[in-house]
Amino acid sequence: MAGTQVRNGKAFEYALATAYGSYLQEQGIFLTVVEDDAYRNAQSFYNSVSFVERKRFDYCAALTIETLVKLEPGLRHIGSNTQMLNIYISPDDAGEHSDVRDIIFKRTNPCWEIGFSAKNNNDAVKHSRLSSVLDFGKSWFGIPCSATYWQEIKPIFEYLKTQKESDKTWEDLGNDKQKLVYMPLLRAFRKELLNINANNSNIPQQLIRYLIGQYAFYKIIKDDNNNTVIIKAFNINGELNKPYGSEKTKFKIPKINLPTRIVEFELKPNSDNTLHIIMDGGWEISFRIHNASTKVETSLKFDIQLLGNPPILFTQYLFQEDEIN
Repeated sequence: MAGTQVRNGKAFEYALATAYGSYLQEQGIFLTVVEDDAYRNAQSFYNSVSFVERKRFDYCAALTIETLVKLEPGLRHIGSNTQMLNIYISPDDAGEHSDVRDIIFKRTNPCWEIGFSAKNNNDAVKHSRLSSVLDFGKSWFGIPCSATYWQEIKPIFEYLKTQKESDKTWEDLGNDKQKLVYMPLLRAFRKELLNINANNSNIPQQLIRYLIGQYAFYKIIKDDNNNTVIIKAFNINGELNKPYGSEKTKFKIPKINLPTRIVEFELKPNSDNTLHIIMDGGWEISFRIHNASTKVETSLKFDIQLLGNPPILFTQYLFQEDEIN
Protein backbone atom coordinates (compact mmCIF):
# COMPACT_ATOMS: atom_id res chain seq x y z
CA MET A 1 0.00 0.00 0.00
CA ALA A 2 1.33 3.44 -0.95
CA GLY A 3 2.25 5.85 1.82
CA THR A 4 0.64 9.21 2.42
CA GLN A 5 3.42 11.08 0.62
CA VAL A 6 3.06 8.99 -2.53
CA ARG A 7 -0.73 9.19 -2.42
CA ASN A 8 -0.79 12.97 -2.07
CA GLY A 9 1.93 13.46 -4.67
CA LYS A 10 -0.02 11.45 -7.24
CA ALA A 11 -3.25 13.25 -6.32
CA PHE A 12 -1.53 16.59 -6.98
CA GLU A 13 -0.29 15.34 -10.36
CA TYR A 14 -3.86 14.42 -11.32
CA ALA A 15 -5.16 17.78 -10.11
CA LEU A 16 -2.60 19.64 -12.23
CA ALA A 17 -3.24 17.60 -15.39
CA THR A 18 -7.02 17.97 -15.15
CA ALA A 19 -6.96 21.64 -14.10
CA TYR A 20 -4.88 22.58 -17.14
CA GLY A 21 -6.94 20.36 -19.40
CA SER A 22 -10.22 21.94 -18.27
CA TYR A 23 -8.95 25.52 -18.39
CA LEU A 24 -7.29 25.24 -21.80
CA GLN A 25 -10.32 23.53 -23.32
CA GLU A 26 -12.45 26.44 -22.09
CA GLN A 27 -10.07 28.74 -23.99
CA GLY A 28 -10.74 26.83 -27.19
CA ILE A 29 -7.45 24.90 -27.25
CA PHE A 30 -7.59 21.61 -29.14
CA LEU A 31 -6.22 19.09 -26.66
CA THR A 32 -6.36 15.59 -25.28
CA VAL A 33 -5.70 14.51 -21.70
CA VAL A 34 -4.27 11.04 -22.27
CA GLU A 35 -6.15 8.60 -20.02
CA ASP A 36 -3.61 5.78 -19.87
CA ASP A 37 -2.50 3.60 -16.93
CA ALA A 38 -0.43 6.41 -15.38
CA TYR A 39 -3.45 8.74 -15.56
CA ARG A 40 -5.79 6.16 -14.03
CA ASN A 41 -3.29 5.41 -11.27
CA ALA A 42 -3.05 9.09 -10.34
CA GLN A 43 -6.83 9.43 -10.59
CA SER A 44 -7.33 6.58 -8.11
CA PHE A 45 -5.08 8.31 -5.58
CA TYR A 46 -6.91 11.60 -6.12
CA ASN A 47 -10.25 9.88 -5.54
CA SER A 48 -8.93 8.25 -2.35
CA VAL A 49 -8.35 11.53 -0.52
CA SER A 50 -11.08 13.49 1.25
CA PHE A 51 -13.31 16.04 -0.48
CA VAL A 52 -11.58 18.85 1.42
CA GLU A 53 -8.15 17.62 0.30
CA ARG A 54 -9.30 17.38 -3.32
CA LYS A 55 -10.55 20.97 -3.22
CA ARG A 56 -7.15 22.10 -1.93
CA PHE A 57 -5.30 20.17 -4.66
CA ASP A 58 -7.61 21.61 -7.33
CA TYR A 59 -7.25 25.14 -5.99
CA CYS A 60 -3.45 25.01 -5.83
CA ALA A 61 -3.25 23.53 -9.33
CA ALA A 62 -5.49 26.26 -10.74
CA LEU A 63 -3.47 28.93 -8.93
CA THR A 64 -0.48 28.25 -11.20
CA ILE A 65 -2.31 28.46 -14.52
CA GLU A 66 -2.20 32.22 -15.11
CA THR A 67 1.58 32.33 -14.64
CA LEU A 68 2.45 29.30 -16.75
CA VAL A 69 0.13 30.14 -19.62
CA LYS A 70 1.88 33.52 -19.87
CA LEU A 71 5.31 31.87 -19.75
CA GLU A 72 4.57 29.11 -22.25
CA PRO A 73 3.13 30.14 -25.63
CA GLY A 74 2.77 26.48 -26.58
CA LEU A 75 0.09 26.08 -23.92
CA ARG A 76 -2.16 28.81 -25.29
CA HIS A 77 -1.77 28.06 -29.00
CA ILE A 78 -5.27 27.20 -30.27
CA GLY A 79 -4.15 24.49 -32.69
CA SER A 80 -6.54 22.27 -34.63
CA ASN A 81 -7.70 18.67 -34.89
CA THR A 82 -4.37 17.87 -36.55
CA GLN A 83 -2.31 20.01 -34.17
CA MET A 84 -3.40 18.78 -30.76
CA LEU A 85 -1.90 19.55 -27.37
CA ASN A 86 -1.47 16.23 -25.54
CA ILE A 87 -1.30 16.18 -21.71
CA TYR A 88 0.28 13.12 -20.11
CA ILE A 89 0.96 11.98 -16.57
CA SER A 90 4.37 10.28 -16.55
CA PRO A 91 4.64 6.61 -15.52
CA ASP A 92 6.32 5.76 -12.24
CA ASP A 93 9.51 4.52 -13.89
CA ALA A 94 10.20 7.80 -15.77
CA GLY A 95 12.61 8.92 -13.03
CA GLU A 96 14.80 5.90 -13.74
CA HIS A 97 15.45 7.38 -17.19
CA SER A 98 16.61 10.82 -15.95
CA ASP A 99 13.16 12.37 -16.35
CA VAL A 100 11.82 14.04 -13.19
CA ARG A 101 8.75 15.46 -14.94
CA ASP A 102 5.39 14.25 -13.65
CA ILE A 103 3.10 15.99 -16.15
CA ILE A 104 4.12 16.47 -19.79
CA PHE A 105 2.55 18.82 -22.35
CA LYS A 106 3.43 17.87 -25.91
CA ARG A 107 2.70 18.92 -29.48
CA THR A 108 3.95 17.18 -32.61
CA ASN A 109 3.07 19.62 -35.41
CA PRO A 110 5.47 21.35 -34.99
CA CYS A 111 7.28 19.64 -32.12
CA TRP A 112 7.07 21.32 -28.73
CA GLU A 113 7.23 19.93 -25.19
CA ILE A 114 7.40 21.08 -21.56
CA GLY A 115 6.93 19.33 -18.23
CA PHE A 116 6.02 19.91 -14.59
CA SER A 117 7.55 18.27 -11.54
CA ALA A 118 4.82 18.25 -8.88
CA LYS A 119 5.76 18.36 -5.21
CA ASN A 120 3.27 18.16 -2.35
CA ASN A 121 4.80 19.46 0.90
CA ASN A 122 8.09 17.92 -0.14
CA ASP A 123 11.00 19.26 -2.15
CA ALA A 124 13.32 16.25 -2.32
CA VAL A 125 14.91 15.76 -5.73
CA LYS A 126 16.03 12.15 -5.25
CA HIS A 127 15.76 9.26 -2.80
CA SER A 128 18.85 7.33 -3.86
CA ARG A 129 20.08 4.32 -1.87
CA LEU A 130 23.47 3.09 -0.71
CA SER A 131 24.19 -0.59 -0.08
CA SER A 132 26.96 -3.16 -0.30
CA VAL A 133 26.19 -3.72 -4.01
CA LEU A 134 24.71 -0.44 -5.26
CA ASP A 135 27.41 1.46 -7.15
CA PHE A 136 26.48 5.14 -6.85
CA GLY A 137 29.49 6.20 -8.93
CA LYS A 138 28.40 4.10 -11.90
CA SER A 139 24.72 4.99 -11.48
CA TRP A 140 25.22 8.73 -11.03
CA PHE A 141 28.25 9.43 -13.22
CA GLY A 142 28.98 6.32 -15.26
CA ILE A 143 32.20 5.88 -13.23
CA PRO A 144 32.45 2.78 -11.00
CA CYS A 145 33.35 3.28 -7.35
CA SER A 146 36.87 2.34 -6.33
CA ALA A 147 38.01 -0.80 -4.53
CA THR A 148 38.83 1.40 -1.53
CA TYR A 149 35.20 2.52 -1.26
CA TRP A 150 33.92 -1.07 -1.30
CA GLN A 151 36.46 -2.07 1.35
CA GLU A 152 35.43 0.83 3.60
CA ILE A 153 31.70 0.16 3.45
CA LYS A 154 31.98 -3.65 3.72
CA PRO A 155 32.05 -3.81 7.57
CA ILE A 156 29.13 -1.38 7.78
CA PHE A 157 26.83 -3.58 5.74
CA GLU A 158 28.11 -6.79 7.34
CA TYR A 159 27.06 -5.28 10.67
CA LEU A 160 23.64 -4.41 9.26
CA LYS A 161 23.23 -7.92 7.84
CA THR A 162 23.92 -9.40 11.29
CA GLN A 163 21.40 -7.05 12.94
CA LYS A 164 18.78 -7.82 10.30
CA GLU A 165 19.23 -11.56 10.81
CA SER A 166 18.62 -10.94 14.51
CA ASP A 167 15.37 -9.16 13.59
CA LYS A 168 16.54 -5.91 15.15
CA THR A 169 14.83 -2.56 14.71
CA TRP A 170 16.76 0.64 14.08
CA GLU A 171 15.69 1.80 17.53
CA ASP A 172 17.32 -1.29 19.02
CA LEU A 173 20.69 -0.11 17.70
CA GLY A 174 20.65 3.00 19.87
CA ASN A 175 23.71 5.21 19.39
CA ASP A 176 25.35 2.50 17.26
CA LYS A 177 23.08 3.58 14.40
CA GLN A 178 25.02 6.84 14.15
CA LYS A 179 28.41 5.57 15.30
CA LEU A 180 28.63 2.32 13.32
CA VAL A 181 26.39 3.08 10.34
CA TYR A 182 25.51 6.69 9.49
CA MET A 183 28.82 8.40 10.20
CA PRO A 184 31.24 5.88 8.64
CA LEU A 185 28.98 5.48 5.60
CA LEU A 186 28.76 9.25 5.07
CA ARG A 187 32.55 9.55 5.42
CA ALA A 188 33.09 6.80 2.82
CA PHE A 189 30.53 8.35 0.46
CA ARG A 190 32.06 11.83 0.78
CA LYS A 191 35.58 10.51 0.26
CA GLU A 192 34.58 8.55 -2.85
CA LEU A 193 32.62 11.37 -4.43
CA LEU A 194 35.55 13.75 -3.93
CA ASN A 195 37.89 11.11 -5.37
CA ILE A 196 35.69 10.72 -8.46
CA ASN A 197 35.59 14.50 -8.83
CA ALA A 198 39.37 14.81 -8.55
CA ASN A 199 39.97 12.25 -11.29
CA ASN A 200 37.22 13.09 -13.77
CA SER A 201 35.95 16.22 -15.47
CA ASN A 202 32.45 17.69 -15.33
CA ILE A 203 31.38 15.88 -12.14
CA PRO A 204 29.56 18.95 -10.69
CA GLN A 205 27.50 19.25 -13.88
CA GLN A 206 26.85 15.52 -13.97
CA LEU A 207 25.70 15.57 -10.34
CA ILE A 208 23.10 18.25 -11.08
CA ARG A 209 22.04 16.39 -14.23
CA TYR A 210 21.56 13.23 -12.17
CA LEU A 211 19.50 15.06 -9.55
CA ILE A 212 17.21 17.14 -11.77
CA GLY A 213 17.17 15.02 -14.91
CA GLN A 214 18.01 15.63 -18.54
CA TYR A 215 14.98 17.76 -19.40
CA ALA A 216 14.13 21.36 -18.62
CA PHE A 217 11.02 21.64 -16.43
CA TYR A 218 8.92 23.72 -14.07
CA LYS A 219 8.87 22.59 -10.46
CA ILE A 220 5.52 23.26 -8.76
CA ILE A 221 5.68 22.96 -4.98
CA LYS A 222 2.47 22.94 -2.91
CA ASP A 223 3.68 24.17 0.48
CA ASP A 224 0.78 24.09 2.94
CA ASN A 225 2.97 24.92 5.94
CA ASN A 226 3.62 28.37 4.46
CA ASN A 227 0.31 28.68 2.58
CA THR A 228 2.11 29.03 -0.74
CA VAL A 229 2.51 27.39 -4.12
CA ILE A 230 5.99 27.90 -5.56
CA ILE A 231 6.88 27.80 -9.25
CA LYS A 232 10.53 27.36 -10.25
CA ALA A 233 11.79 27.24 -13.83
CA PHE A 234 14.76 24.92 -14.37
CA ASN A 235 15.60 26.23 -17.84
CA ILE A 236 18.96 24.47 -18.11
CA ASN A 237 18.88 23.66 -21.83
CA GLY A 238 17.00 26.77 -22.88
CA GLU A 239 14.02 24.58 -23.83
CA LEU A 240 11.43 26.47 -21.77
CA ASN A 241 9.62 29.68 -22.62
CA LYS A 242 9.98 29.38 -26.42
CA PRO A 243 7.60 31.10 -28.88
CA TYR A 244 5.16 28.81 -30.65
CA GLY A 245 3.75 29.85 -33.99
CA SER A 246 2.49 33.40 -33.65
CA GLU A 247 2.35 33.14 -29.83
CA LYS A 248 5.09 34.91 -27.93
CA THR A 249 6.10 34.69 -24.29
CA LYS A 250 4.98 37.38 -21.83
CA PHE A 251 8.23 37.16 -19.87
CA LYS A 252 11.70 35.92 -20.71
CA ILE A 253 12.99 33.18 -18.41
CA PRO A 254 16.78 33.21 -18.07
CA LYS A 255 18.77 30.13 -18.93
CA ILE A 256 20.64 28.86 -15.89
CA ASN A 257 24.17 27.47 -15.87
CA LEU A 258 25.42 24.25 -14.36
CA PRO A 259 28.21 24.32 -11.74
CA THR A 260 31.85 23.80 -12.65
CA ARG A 261 33.52 23.07 -9.29
CA ILE A 262 32.90 21.86 -5.76
CA VAL A 263 33.61 24.64 -3.28
CA GLU A 264 32.90 22.75 -0.04
CA PHE A 265 31.64 19.31 0.93
CA GLU A 266 31.32 18.74 4.67
CA LEU A 267 29.08 17.34 7.38
CA LYS A 268 26.27 19.71 8.34
CA PRO A 269 27.14 21.42 11.65
CA ASN A 270 25.76 19.56 14.69
CA SER A 271 24.49 16.73 12.50
CA ASP A 272 25.33 13.04 12.36
CA ASN A 273 23.30 12.17 9.27
CA THR A 274 23.57 15.02 6.72
CA LEU A 275 26.24 16.20 4.30
CA HIS A 276 26.15 19.57 2.54
CA ILE A 277 27.85 20.23 -0.77
CA ILE A 278 28.35 23.79 -2.05
CA MET A 279 29.26 24.42 -5.69
CA ASP A 280 29.83 27.57 -7.70
CA GLY A 281 26.92 29.37 -9.34
CA GLY A 282 24.75 29.21 -6.21
CA TRP A 283 24.19 25.43 -6.19
CA GLU A 284 23.90 23.79 -2.75
CA ILE A 285 22.75 20.24 -2.02
CA SER A 286 22.01 18.32 1.18
CA PHE A 287 22.37 14.55 1.50
CA ARG A 288 20.45 13.31 4.55
CA ILE A 289 20.85 9.58 5.11
CA HIS A 290 18.12 7.71 6.96
CA ASN A 291 16.52 4.34 7.48
CA ALA A 292 13.37 3.97 5.44
CA SER A 293 11.72 1.33 7.63
CA THR A 294 11.31 0.32 11.28
CA LYS A 295 13.27 -2.92 10.93
CA VAL A 296 16.98 -2.91 10.07
CA GLU A 297 17.66 -3.25 6.36
CA THR A 298 20.91 -3.78 4.44
CA SER A 299 20.53 -0.52 2.53
CA LEU A 300 20.04 3.11 3.47
CA LYS A 301 18.21 5.88 1.70
CA PHE A 302 19.27 9.43 0.93
CA ASP A 303 16.83 12.32 1.10
CA ILE A 304 18.55 14.68 -1.36
CA GLN A 305 17.40 18.30 -1.55
CA LEU A 306 18.46 21.38 -3.47
CA LEU A 307 19.10 23.96 -0.76
CA GLY A 308 20.44 26.55 -3.20
CA ASN A 309 20.18 27.25 -6.88
CA PRO A 310 21.41 30.00 -9.21
CA PRO A 311 19.97 33.36 -8.10
CA ILE A 312 18.69 34.07 -11.62
CA LEU A 313 16.44 30.98 -11.52
CA PHE A 314 12.85 32.13 -12.10
CA THR A 315 10.88 31.67 -8.88
CA GLN A 316 7.34 32.81 -8.11
CA TYR A 317 5.48 32.49 -4.82
CA LEU A 318 1.69 32.28 -5.02
CA PHE A 319 -0.31 32.58 -1.81
CA GLN A 320 -3.01 30.12 -0.88
CA GLU A 321 -6.26 31.28 0.67
CA ASP A 322 -6.94 29.95 4.17
CA GLU A 323 -10.47 28.96 3.25
CA ILE A 324 -11.56 27.64 -0.13
CA ASN A 325 -15.17 27.93 -1.25
